[in-house]
Amino acid sequence: MFMRSTAARSAAVAALALAATAVVVPPAHAADGDDYRVTLTSSTATTDYKHRTVDLTGTLTRTDGTPVADAPVQLEESVLFDTWNPWGDPIDPTEWETRSAGTVRTDAEGHFTLENVPADRVENTPSPYLFPRHQVMFRAIYDTDPTDFHMAFADTTVKVKPATGAISYRVNKTTVREGDTLVVKGRVTWPAGHGPIAGTRVFLRTYFESAYNARTTTDARGNFTVRAKIRDYDNEFVVFSAPKDYYIAGASKDLPVKNVTP
Repeated sequence: MFMRSTAARSAAVAALALAATAVVVPPAHAADGDDYRVTLTSSTATTDYKHRTVDLTGTLTRTDGTPVADAPVQLEESVLFDTWNPWGDPIDPTEWETRSAGTVRTDAEGHFTLENVPADRVENTPSPYLFPRHQVMFRAIYDTDPTDFHMAFADTTVKVKPATGAISYRVNKTTVREGDTLVVKGRVTWPAGHGPIAGTRVFLRTYFESAYNARTTTDARGNFTVRAKIRDYDNEFVVFSAPKDYYIAGASKDLPVKNVTP
């Protein structure tokens, strides 16, 4: 039986840690909440490919209900992904891509509003995370002293309904041995009118730790070819897509491949 080497795991963990440095992780504590209360509401609970913005409204009051007027409230947006954690380690199951959505001021009644906020990724580059949760969390923060790490805040989460993607494939062999090259050719598709397919990332997993190892991108028609050199312990063969657009779901297929290395 193959035993996972410490070096292999360390390298995989290092790669994941490097990817994680690309974004900001937001968890915070509610402590200014001893003196203030924040509420936050989204105009809709669900967004989709054609409707990606929300209106955010909320209130800022003292704990006795007295409104706080003309106060700055910071708004943040976090696009959520499931953590790649094949080892089942006790780490945060959520990856966060967080950005500032701006600062608004409360009116005389302590109300605040920010309209047409994108519930979406804003980066032009693909996310380092491959497994979107299809949820976007918004946070409103009132912080009287940024140096004390205490703040009053409220969260609201919007569910994203993505368009359905698909993936088809063919393999060059269904029985492999150590040293063989497995070649998977196929095509990624999604409904017409949902943006270009060219450049969509496709991954070939041959072992549970190897989600990021073998990869390629599609051409303008969605066609791809991805290859992996077979190791003696490869025993899980899956091809999957990772669209850049958070509003298009990736697709995956288990491959009918068996490793018969003695």
